[in-house]
Amino acid sequence: MPAWILWLCPVVIAPMLAVAWTSWASRTRGPEEAYGTVAQYDRFRQAMDAPVPGNRARSHPKRSKSSRPN
Repeated sequence: MPAWILWLCPVVIAPMLAVAWTSWASRTRGPEEAYGTVAQYDRFRQAMDAPVPGNRARSHPKRSKSSRPN
């Protein structure tokens, strides 16, 4: 088998795999169960309503000017 065929195989195979995966990933799906979608939305709302944590305190105290090494 000529070497150029081996070098050109990925050029042909990669786009074919990409088209096949895109077709599979964008397929139409049936409706989801209502309970599951409502539960997912409730978890999302709880996460969005949760308070945002403030700035973390530094683990070491601030050094004074007199304690800096020269």
